[in-house]
Amino acid sequence: MKKLNLLWVTLLAMLLFACKPDTPPTPVDPTDTIQPFSLKGVYVLNEGNYQFSNSSLSFYNPETDTVGNNLFYKANDAPLGDVGQSLALYEDKLFIVVNNSNLIYKVDANTIQIDMNKPFKLLDFYSPREMHIVAPNKAYVSDLIGTDLWIVDPQTMTHTGTIAMGNTTEKMVQVGNELYVSNWSLYYVDPTSHDSYNTVQVVDLNNDVKVADIEVGKEPNTMAVDKNGHIWVLCEGRSWDYGYGENPSLWEIDPMLKTANKRYEFDGTAMVVRANASGTSLFLLYNNEVRRFDLATLTLSDTFRITANPEGWFYNMAVNPTNGDIYVADVKNYMTNGVVYRYSEDGVLLSSFEAGIIPSAMLFK
Repeated sequence: MKKLNLLWVTLLAMLLFACKPDTPPTPVDPTDTIQPFSLKGVYVLNEGNYQFSNSSLSFYNPETDTVGNNLFYKANDAPLGDVGQSLALYEDKLFIVVNNSNLIYKVDANTIQIDMNKPFKLLDFYSPREMHIVAPNKAYVSDLIGTDLWIVDPQTMTHTGTIAMGNTTEKMVQVGNELYVSNWSLYYVDPTSHDSYNTVQVVDLNNDVKVADIEVGKEPNTMAVDKNGHIWVLCEGRSWDYGYGENPSLWEIDPMLKTANKRYEFDGTAMVVRANASGTSLFLLYNNEVRRFDLATLTLSDTFRITANPEGWFYNMAVNPTNGDIYVADVKNYMTNGVVYRYSEDGVLLSSFEAGIIPSAMLFK
């Protein structure tokens, strides 16, 4: 589930239940085969509606401008589950984190098929969010509810340990032998409280211990790493908490000093930050537009704007690390299939394709 505040999630869930159809949607024909995805492209994980169990997986090939949808269902004759959250890729295996179903699937990255003869499902999380793989037998999984960072073995699909963080965990980026983890969720706090997490925590990957807490703005979410290895953190600001929130802000973390400095403050809504392919600038989802932030001048470009259609809503974004293309997910009305737009690094529209309901996480192959 997209990391919204808990009050908004509750209201949205009520709306979705009110709109829930009397009969479930027609399932995909399981005899409809898919082609192996040996070519390069992008996986798109469609969240689906909360408690509808209609998340799905898509794959887009930009060379042929073709897309395959509902791939997990087609390959395995089974639904993916409730709220597709994130993706991870290691060698020939794709890992699919399904948040509200509290599980991770391991599938063949080319056929999307699970191997029934090997462990393919990892369960017993509280609320898994992101997976970061560092070795064939070691990965970390963040959790929206639990205050420990999970350590798992992707080969055996088992839990092998935890790291005491003291906070719930969300996004993760690696710099050298350290993992930077954003703290966003206030799951344990009374909803009438105006407290908010405002830290990024650092984990030593050699010893699996937390070594630092770095203070940033309220609700740190996505992070990006620039060409110098500095971490840029977008803080959403808890703007929904009227009178107690703050404006969204962008912070720079120096990994050597373990300190952060606020570099920019936004008016409105800022949701996602990504680095360009060279790490010299950032792209942000800001007020339903894609904007460019110049790291050399610490300024937001007034000339670079990619604006959503009036009936659409930009929900997530990814940058192809090979050619710099920008992929932007438009969820439209959250109830029908969304669209993913592909732009050049200069903001020129190159193509678009229909995905599933609430397209969000994207991963390049």
